[in-house]
Amino acid sequence: MPRVRKVKKSNSKNHMVWRIAVYIRLSKDDGNDESLSVTNQKKIIREYLENFFEEEYILVDIYIDDGISGTTDDARTEFIRMIDDVKAGLVNCIICKTLARTFRNYADQGYYLEELFPLYNTRFICLGSPSFDTYKNPESITDGMDVPITGLMNDRYSARTSNDVRRTFNMKRRNGEFIGAFAPYGYKKDPTNKNCLIIDEVPAQVVRDIYRWYVEDGMSKIGIVRHLNELGVPTPMDYKHSQGLNLKTPNQAKNDGMWGISTIARILSNRMYIRRYGTRETASNQL
Repeated sequence: MPRVRKVKKSNSKNHMVWRIAVYIRLSKDDGNDESLSVTNQKKIIREYLENFFEEEYILVDIYIDDGISGTTDDARTEFIRMIDDVKAGLVNCIICKTLARTFRNYADQGYYLEELFPLYNTRFICLGSPSFDTYKNPESITDGMDVPITGLMNDRYSARTSNDVRRTFNMKRRNGEFIGAFAPYGYKKDPTNKNCLIIDEVPAQVVRDIYRWYVEDGMSKIGIVRHLNELGVPTPMDYKHSQGLNLKTPNQAKNDGMWGISTIARILSNRMYIRRYGTRETASNQL
């Protein structure tokens, strides 16, 4: 994302220039609530900057974690990038809509507000309830009760929501429903029922070939890798991208479009290619 740079000068004698990061998060648990949407959060913060932020500032970037749970950490890639920019001195002010949009739990909130942000001289502004500005009212973090109590309530709400979601997912699994974001390679989601998988014939044939080469022909995993690469067969990730699926993985940046032995091993050990009842059969029988 290109960095957005916007300067607003004030008549104040204070020559501090605030390098602002806007943080926005939307969780899958938020559903279609327009008040929590990325667009609405962005609009509220932009209006605040235009009409109420009086000091000189540079809008460094808008960091958006879309469809990310607040209880996760590693998955919040934009939050992590923002914190890296704070540590690098690129950002010295963060603005968010509410505390629940930014921090995943009470301990997390305390660490950033009371330790990390003061360590890097970073101002934090929360526009929602409770609204506070650590530069104008630093005592709001340590002396008041609104911020800690809100953090505790957000923490308990996140935990309760997480438990409810986990129970729902476990029930779906017991009923044989698929709950993943993306169907396994060789399958696709039924257009009429997202919890039901149907065979995706093109990659399914590749899976059948892999099992046949390994089980019947005695080909090694590395041999299968070489054969697939020689044939120019798209990898599972490349195939999903060609179908318009926005699949992202931790090793996506290292993707060179070539099959690897770890991919073959995952396919050969994936229970989704084995019949649910009876003996363990090959994927060619399942697919």
